[in-house]
Amino acid sequence: MKKWILFLLLAITATAQAAETGNTFHFLAMSQPQLRDNGPKLEAAFGKLAHAHPAFVVINGIKSEKEACSDELYYQRKELANSVNLPVVLSLSNADWVNCRNRYGDSLAIERLIRLKQIFFDGADSLGMTPLALTRQSLGNQFANYPENAYWLKNSILFATLHMPSDNNHYLAAAGRNNEFEDRTVANRNWLDRLFRMANRHHYKGIVLFCDGNPYAAMPKEHSSATLRDGFREIRQKLDTLISRYPGRVLLIHGQNTSRHEEIVWRDRLGTLGLTPDWIRIDVAPGSQHLFQATPAFKKNDKAKRVIRQKTRQTR
Repeated sequence: MKKWILFLLLAITATAQAAETGNTFHFLAMSQPQLRDNGPKLEAAFGKLAHAHPAFVVINGIKSEKEACSDELYYQRKELANSVNLPVVLSLSNADWVNCRNRYGDSLAIERLIRLKQIFFDGADSLGMTPLALTRQSLGNQFANYPENAYWLKNSILFATLHMPSDNNHYLAAAGRNNEFEDRTVANRNWLDRLFRMANRHHYKGIVLFCDGNPYAAMPKEHSSATLRDGFREIRQKLDTLISRYPGRVLLIHGQNTSRHEEIVWRDRLGTLGLTPDWIRIDVAPGSQHLFQATPAFKKNDKAKRVIRQKTRQTR
């Protein structure tokens, strides 16, 4: 009788472990290259996905700061993302709109931000040929102007984008010019409350947040003077409070690349990961200790590099 019970317990354990293994999956994420023309590199990066099988991919930003802020470029990048046979989720970056100016040097930031939302977030789904169903914050009347904040669920893991520019969260020191920052901060705090409330209610194992800025990074020296306050303060305080009440793990994936290369930096149950201009693979294993693991998505072709070096030497 005892042997039969032991056999039954072992069978149940094996079944549970198999179910956990079956729930494992991975996704890819990258930030924008900082080139005058990102087009060729982005095409090559998306081309690599033809033989990859991630659940989805996330790209931080649609252009570099050196590229134009034109509608033409926006539509070109949208067309490129839609040519991929995978769900492609866009997380807005500082370079997409904050520093956009006209030929006279006047800021076009707000006008370009509005245009970005009209072009890239005009529907409920993600980009890509096999779009992913998203729930956008703009579904609620109170925050109808924030379609860039969206969430989706995969195997008891909650994923969400959070619009937070890397340049001090676009906090402006000049009086009377911070309406965009203040309104977005209210929306983001509400969004985080909603996400963590949902994760706690449904006992989700983890939360993954995609944003441009890293609220846990030290302020750059150019922003460290007493005259300019920390633009990430409110969001960091909100996150700290919410994380303290959530039993699962939280992974914050940002575009500042302040963490060690392709490595998640853990502080208790909060992990941060800085993206690079190459795809990073994040594996999600519900049965593992840390839940998330980051590695390079594609091995670099050392042979091709040697050929390029040899050709370079020959032309000298």
